[in-house]
Amino acid sequence: MGYSPEQMFAVVAAVDLYEDFVPWCQRSRIIRRHENGSFDAELEIGFKFLVESYVSHVEMKKPKYIKTTASESGLFDHLINVWEFKPGPVPGTCDLYFLVDFKFQSPLYRQVASMFFKEVVSRLVSSLSDRCYRIYGPPVPVLENTYGQGR
Repeated sequence: MGYSPEQMFAVVAAVDLYEDFVPWCQRSRIIRRHENGSFDAELEIGFKFLVESYVSHVEMKKPKYIKTTASESGLFDHLINVWEFKPGPVPGTCDLYFLVDFKFQSPLYRQVASMFFKEVVSRLVSSLSDRCYRIYGPPVPVLENTYGQGR
């Protein structure tokens, strides 16, 4: 990505602003802060007529990683997101690693999610990139190297 690990970290860590830029997030607010620096956030996610909320526990180590784990959720059997930010090949860039592991409690939601998973992840990463652009301006040019090429 054409933004530094610190810039990407700041955007992902701003959970209380997700409703402004994360696709399908209708509401986001921090509800508890813990002494160790972690916090709990309530998120409301909506897909047309399906609107659900859940609490996510957020742990982070600036600017290296952010891990979120859903709790107090009737929506997910489990949901874990891990974001890792490492300096990219060009100064001011970032290698971004994103892991999501989830299972909806509802069989209907599971079926719908399986059909649209790649689109959801693509839109999420795109929304973060767009948010960085609005905050930090144009990205540093990066030569894209997909796995398996150039080796």
